[in-house]
Amino acid sequence: MNHDTPPKIAATPAPEEIANELVKAEIRHTARQSAPANESEADRRNREGEQSGWLAANVNALLAFAIILLTFWMYWYIVFSGDEKGSILAQRPEMKDIIIYILGALTTVATQVVSYYFGSSSGSADKSRALSTIAKRR
Repeated sequence: MNHDTPPKIAATPAPEEIANELVKAEIRHTARQSAPANESEADRRNREGEQSGWLAANVNALLAFAIILLTFWMYWYIVFSGDEKGSILAQRPEMKDIIIYILGALTTVATQVVSYYFGSSSGSADKSRALSTIAKRR
């Protein structure tokens, strides 16, 4: 052991640094307490939706609605445009395959949208809400 060198002493942080660290720790603690550990994803989304604006809360539903409208418009266009001179199919018959392909893709996405809102995901969300209500009663 060398007695010639003095022991190293850690630098003491300034009072402002200590105060800043205490404020950060308090903010983290408050955030942890405001969001319980057993909070489900659906509950978290509902809470965030209540705190955010109307558009942010409804963007999924608006996109789903737009997809369904676009799909039905494409079906209407193909069925009722027929051989009219202004129709894309009448002007360029080679576009038929492309339009049918786009319609198939839109139909697939529209099916997924309907399944999400009215199928098992809807039932799962209902079940999660029911379980959450039961857990809050206890």
